[in-house]
Amino acid sequence: MTQSVGIKDVARAAGVSVGTVSNVINRPETVATETRARVLSAIDRLGYVRSESARQLRAGRSRIMGLLVLDMGNPFFVDVARGAERAAREAGLGVMVCNSAQSIGEEAEYLSLFAEQR
Repeated sequence: MTQSVGIKDVARAAGVSVGTVSNVINRPETVATETRARVLSAIDRLGYVRSESARQLRAGRSRIMGLLVLDMGNPFFVDVARGAERAAREAGLGVMVCNSAQSIGEEAEYLSLFAEQR
């Protein structure tokens, strides 16, 4: 099993602090051009991918919107899902669509999953 590359690995490879790497990722305008280029090069070279779960943990919320529909076989709900996805994207969010198939049990499971994902 391959171990993923973390922000500390990027910082070490670029010769900067973890905070600087974080700034390059989240607020690049606050980092000097040369330093930013060095960090971005290390990110590219190492194949670093930001951990969304770590980001969610720190922020206390998710950037995913949950959409629970009763029946994806119904064209009405397909249209609702398309509209929700478009609006979410404009707000910088992703959408997790779940189909309860009109089952109260499945609906409860999905609502619990949404709560766990914040």
